[in-house]
Amino acid sequence: MLKLVTNADDFGLSEKVNEAILKSFRYGILRSTSLMANGKSFDHAVGIIRSNPDLDIGIHLTLVEEKPILNSEQVQSLLTDKKHFNKCAIDFTKKYFSEKISLEEVRKELTAQIEKLLDLGIKVSHIDSHKHLHILPRILDITIDLANRYKIKFIRIPKEKFSAYMFANFKSVYRIAQMAALNYFCSKAKEKISFKTDHFAGFYFGGKLSKQNLITLINHLPANGNCELMCHPGLEDVSNLNNFSHYRKVEEAEVLIHQEVAQIIKMKNIEITSFQKLIH
Repeated sequence: MLKLVTNADDFGLSEKVNEAILKSFRYGILRSTSLMANGKSFDHAVGIIRSNPDLDIGIHLTLVEEKPILNSEQVQSLLTDKKHFNKCAIDFTKKYFSEKISLEEVRKELTAQIEKLLDLGIKVSHIDSHKHLHILPRILDITIDLANRYKIKFIRIPKEKFSAYMFANFKSVYRIAQMAALNYFCSKAKEKISFKTDHFAGFYFGGKLSKQNLITLINHLPANGNCELMCHPGLEDVSNLNNFSHYRKVEEAEVLIHQEVAQIIKMKNIEITSFQKLIH
């Protein structure tokens, strides 16, 4: 039997995203989500957590697109101006490989993000990151250290297996190239991380998780072990939010509660679970 953890990224990004995640939790296959400590609607997300204690919470470490938790003077190498992180992961990665990113500042900022959740009494079961930047080698070392210090069990390894359907559309070449690069870093990371899911899915269809795409993905999941399915539900057109013009359409929230999807999961004998339940 396969145990499937459907996890929504970007909890706290906006109230509409928060509401979509709550809807997908209450009525669909979503059981876990990852909270952005520096999200614009963090407090709103915390209110949802208080009212829904069975919603499994992880932390979505964030080093791009938002503002830092710490004062700008403490994290200057991470900023493009006095207040904001780099606008995209590519810019951050270029600075990282050019050694223009202070790893000590990364450690301080990520520590502050984790402690913000823990200080509120939020139980954090897993770690992932915005744009998967925690997979970069030296940032991964920091992430593992922090996970061990704060006794956070699971760290995401976003390594998705290539399948034939991914090569059917020539428009997906760029996404496949991104996936190949990410998988390379994940292969190195797997040796370092003790607690991770056996499988991961959702990167290839990131931002395009329609009903048909989700059914295709489910039909290609492994038969056994456990797997994280990453998703990005939303309830509005968020083209005005940073670089997310193609993400979090209403469709992605709706497909997570679709009866046909639930029936296929049941037919394939897949158990819907959470990181918290995998721990116990």
